[in-house]
Amino acid sequence: MLGRMTGTADGSAARPEDGVLAALECAERIGPELNAFVALHRDRALAEARRASGPLAASPVAIKDNIDEAGCVCAAGCAAYLDRRPEQDAEVVQRLRAAGAVIIGRCNMHELADGVTSEASAFGPVHNPWRPGFTPGGSSGGSAACVAAGCVKISLGTDTGGSIRIPASLCGVVGFKPSAGRVPTRGVMPLSTSLDHVGPLAISVPEAARAMAVLADGWSAQRAAASPPRGVRIGVLEGFGREAEPGVGSCFDEALALLERAGAMLLPARIDDLARGLGLLSAIYAPEAAAYHEKRLAERPGDFGEAVREDLRRGLAADPGRRERALAERAELAAAVLGLMDELCLELLACPTTPCTALPHGAPAPHRYLQFTCPFNLTGQPAASVPAGLFGGLPVGLQLVGRQGADEQVLAAAADLEQRLGFVCAPVIRP
Repeated sequence: MLGRMTGTADGSAARPEDGVLAALECAERIGPELNAFVALHRDRALAEARRASGPLAASPVAIKDNIDEAGCVCAAGCAAYLDRRPEQDAEVVQRLRAAGAVIIGRCNMHELADGVTSEASAFGPVHNPWRPGFTPGGSSGGSAACVAAGCVKISLGTDTGGSIRIPASLCGVVGFKPSAGRVPTRGVMPLSTSLDHVGPLAISVPEAARAMAVLADGWSAQRAAASPPRGVRIGVLEGFGREAEPGVGSCFDEALALLERAGAMLLPARIDDLARGLGLLSAIYAPEAAAYHEKRLAERPGDFGEAVREDLRRGLAADPGRRERALAERAELAAAVLGLMDELCLELLACPTTPCTALPHGAPAPHRYLQFTCPFNLTGQPAASVPAGLFGGLPVGLQLVGRQGADEQVLAAAADLEQRLGFVCAPVIRP
């Protein structure tokens, strides 16, 4: 039987490259206002779309500037690496291409992934599509902004302390940090070899699951699509040392009420050790980042931004024993979280993704964005940020965290929550 040919609005037959062309045109339009891309691959992307096949055939995808593409400048937002052209694609890029996805371009980011605002970059700051002049979050700010602006349904980011989930929350899109080791990091410029994760930012949870089916080892699409059973036990987390601001807390409470009405069992869950997360994160990542960049820092110190340069120097001067102690405490934190989940028979944990909404570029103390996300880089658990509403016209995210290896269950619960909330990403800047 002959299939029905799809067509465009004017009645002409759709071509495989039409979606990619639309994504490229969107990226070009938002360029002056959002600065979300550092490079676009127009000719190559259109050619690849015409011959693409596979589960992501001709799907336009954007990737963060710290993820290697053969022959492309891969600078991680840092002037010291503007001459860096890898000879081989990162493994996640290889998997995307094998599935038929088309990489349309490279996304701007916070320099070397060492920050959460995407304000510091050799290519200039990234802006939030909901409010230009405000942070999109970071370090995967461009990856979130281009999804929120409607250019692509899927982009790739990296997450060392929250760098996928924070921009997802602040830009009103979905962000997923997989379990540690579930998605390969080979070919990604490291910030921390102990804490780095690679994962998708997406316009919806099903799109994030489509990406994970290609990116992850041993992925079960059936488990990811399953509806969470009535009576799922969710621990509502406390113990971070500082709670969310009232407007964020209100959105979070309303989302929890929806889950409870749907049959979820919500239980208070307090882990005071979570408040140690930021200190442990710094003690681990700083010397690891410094070790990777030490040679180029010595050769070209002026090509690093001031804040990153000082961070790297602090990492080089750090007491090696502090990192080893932090790694041991990291294991204790993971045991404490697992112990509480076992004690209360919890399947999931929930908390706001960020304690506040997007702030203007230059606002003080941006590290506050990390307080709810960084503990789960330390524990290695899968975590998703789902848009949970708006406060003051800016998005709020809810974070769902699962047991190590239960990535599919987290996305299934996130999909259910997303459907109940009915959030539509509609920022000021649209294609």
